[in-house]
Amino acid sequence: MTTMMKLALLGGAMAVMSGCSGKQSVDAKPSARASTTPAVTRVRGVLQDIGATALTIQTYDGKSVSVPIDAKTNFAWVVGSSLSTLKDGDFVGTATTGPDDALRAVELVIFPEAMRGSGEGHYPWDVPGAIASMGGDANGSSAMTNGTVDSQSAMTNGTVQQQSAMTDGTVTAGAGKASETKLTISYKGGKAQVAVPVGTPIVRFEPTTRSVLTKGQKLFAVSTPDATGAKSVAIGKDGLTPPM
Repeated sequence: MTTMMKLALLGGAMAVMSGCSGKQSVDAKPSARASTTPAVTRVRGVLQDIGATALTIQTYDGKSVSVPIDAKTNFAWVVGSSLSTLKDGDFVGTATTGPDDALRAVELVIFPEAMRGSGEGHYPWDVPGAIASMGGDANGSSAMTNGTVDSQSAMTNGTVQQQSAMTDGTVTAGAGKASETKLTISYKGGKAQVAVPVGTPIVRFEPTTRSVLTKGQKLFAVSTPDATGAKSVAIGKDGLTPPM
């Protein structure tokens, strides 16, 4: 693969998460948390049909949704990872449940260095794929936080609340234990403490192209009202469910 092709694919992967911020979704009502990001439509589900200009996705609540795609749509694999690969100073994103003073992760994305700063902040989110794919409440609300992890530390388990949120940040110090890990994540204008229970889906992104699309794959698609095609499509690799 040429250097230019690698750069183009990496740019596509970056757009996948830069398009993750926003207020609206087809399967969840917005959170009461304030946001300055533009509205987006997020679709999560299983790929049913691949057309020349659109993908048909069956959402986790049983609806059939057509997602337009065009030459500007970016594609990325979502691949499995683990907390053992998380280093001090990493930039991460995590969807969480619970109030802002007791956030608990339901998924964690570890970004490549080239994607540092993507979607940084704390803003409304809907039902993450890790919950929606398991039949969770499609009318729930949450938030997204993108930032930098300042520390990792061991902690005890707690109670998961209904509300959810997403936090992206960078890691700086500490070590966890088998039961649960607590991350301190900093972002522009704030800081979040996030508990990561054992078994939480941990993923990374790999750039790819439209050619990898196959019926039956699990997808996470992001669209904006100012574009004719989806901004990005994240594809679970080897049957993985995109948890964001």
